Amino acid sequence: MCENYNKPQIDYKKEKDELSELYKNRIIYSLPVRAGYWSNELAIREQLEFSYNYKREHCQLLIQKTRKMFRNLLRPTVLSSDTPHIAYNVNYQIKSYGIKQTHPCGKDSLQPLYLSGVITEREIESTQHFTHGCVLTASPDRSPCIRNTFVFVGCDSDKSGNVNYGEDVYIEISGSGGPPLYVQCENSTMDTFGKHPSLRLSRVPDIYCRFKILHWKPQLRDETSGTFVLYNTYVIVQHTASGHNLAAEFHNWMPTFFGSECATACHTFRDTHRMETSENLWKIVGHEKTDLDHVQLAQIAPNLCDKKE
Repeated sequence: MCENYNKPQIDYKKEKDELSELYKNRIIYSLPVRAGYWSNELAIREQLEFSYNYKREHCQLLIQKTRKMFRNLLRPTVLSSDTPHIAYNVNYQIKSYGIKQTHPCGKDSLQPLYLSGVITEREIESTQHFTHGCVLTASPDRSPCIRNTFVFVGCDSDKSGNVNYGEDVYIEISGSGGPPLYVQCENSTMDTFGKHPSLRLSRVPDIYCRFKILHWKPQLRDETSGTFVLYNTYVIVQHTASGHNLAAEFHNWMPTFFGSECATACHTFRDTHRMETSENLWKIVGHEKTDLDHVQLAQIAPNLCDKKE
């Protein structure tokens, strides 16, 4: 009697349900038989394959467009040599005062940012080079290339020579790949209402594309007005139409194809003494020569090099 009570109970209902499920999922047709909407699925698959091959042959895939954009915008450029003054129609980089960064040896230093053009993810489908409406950022990449090289153009087409303080100029991006594109400070729109006016590239050199280069010290601006702009010195780049200064917003960073970059705008940042802050300070630089003695000394005795600075 005890042995009968220890036998496991058989769940006949569960077993019946399993058999019923196997019967429903049984293979009714042999392997060569095609069931369902196989013809439509086959046609869709062939269409997708044809579309992929067509885009690949005509360089219309997103990865191909991105690589083409990198080739166009990262093409190296030749900057102006070290000269005492800034000249028209010569390649320069516009370098910001910089943001604080921590040195590997524990010392705080300034990381300069360079005014650069950017193509967004929305524009990459239609264009792989700079066009009307592309935005401008401040990039930590210092290598001279198409995206961070600019030319100062006079408001008169035949303007040449050196650039003067307080004179209206156009800032043209170098190697636009088509019609000239100028830095423009656009007016506030419904999308940018409440924000600082942003910088974009424009094919139309209107009043909103005019800028002035001023001395960074307010007490010397009247004195230096009309004189040549010095090379590799701090300046204020002022928008003529609005009176605001070109600024790198160190607190506002955005993701781009080239990494995180700082947003730019036309806004005058002032401190408690009504002086422009580091966001508005820029340098116009060309080919920067490397101090080989300083580099060699830094490799041999980095601590001594820090004291020298």
